[in-house]
Amino acid sequence: MTRPTVGPRTAVRRRRALRCIGLFVATLGAVVLSSCSSETVTPASSPVAYVTLGAGSANPGNVVSPVATTTGAVGRAITVGTLPAALALVPGGRDVVVAIKAQNELAEVSTSTGRVVHRVEVGLEPDAVAVTPDGRLALVANFGDDTVTPVHLDGFAAGPIVAVGRQPAAIAVTPDGSRALVADYQDGALTPIALPALTAGAPVAVGPEPSAVFVSTDGTMALVAGFQTSSVTPVSLPGLVPGAAVAIGSNPTGIASGVRSPLAWVSGGDGITPLTIATHQVGSLISIGAPAAGLAVAPDGRVWVCSGNDSLVEVDPARSAVVRRVALAGLPSAVVVVPAATG
Repeated sequence: MTRPTVGPRTAVRRRRALRCIGLFVATLGAVVLSSCSSETVTPASSPVAYVTLGAGSANPGNVVSPVATTTGAVGRAITVGTLPAALALVPGGRDVVVAIKAQNELAEVSTSTGRVVHRVEVGLEPDAVAVTPDGRLALVANFGDDTVTPVHLDGFAAGPIVAVGRQPAAIAVTPDGSRALVADYQDGALTPIALPALTAGAPVAVGPEPSAVFVSTDGTMALVAGFQTSSVTPVSLPGLVPGAAVAIGSNPTGIASGVRSPLAWVSGGDGITPLTIATHQVGSLISIGAPAAGLAVAPDGRVWVCSGNDSLVEVDPARSAVVRRVALAGLPSAVVVVPAATG
């Protein structure tokens, strides 16, 4: 199966006209569909979700939208560039970095001002980004030219590229900052990059079409989503030893977890599925009623999921239910949750 140009996380779908209305929808109980807004939303007293819009639509979008996680209010859209495909939080919550796929750029957005403060050219078709725990380096996976571009966040300057496998589609950094793991979609492999040396090691086979990679908080386990095989492959760290693939459901697109949580959440098909990190036990799917793309876990444990019906969906794992649908002005593909400001 050939990977779509926009990636499995954001398969091309027909865009729908956005209707800005507030109502209750009976799906897994009473679900609030939040009304549209243009108010300022920043991570002050409560966490804020930042969502890329349009990365998988036929008419490409160019914005990141902030969403207040307590109220569901959608803030003023931040114009970042055509086809924002992925984003990552800079530790400390001061900024978010965004991979701009159609412009071959990485942009930095200030969460306090809602503006792009830096921009730098990277490789061809950047499709994923991760930031080291010390907040000094962003690593951009360039799907179109089989490389990773390091971007030094102090000065926002790109360093020499690192060659990896074919069509790198996802990237994660270990909690100790010693290694990045790159999912090579076409090769069905995971390529390690030593940090800070920025040297690529020997790839490890993880199954066809890896579309997402996650590293546990303790750094002992990586989980790799297999888009073609509808499975997740556990990889023991630091030895990079793959285990048996675990069946997870339809075409997984993302993996996320809360800090020190025993569970990872896997998006795919029309919902999200819990997976116990240590034992690889699969739980029951929670349906969101539409194709599920990127996802993030908020500090309170709620899961925010990019939905194929132009909305951001809030799931309460304690109730195994959708509790909110936030209407957006385009198709969302990736989301991060910025914690509330402290001090």
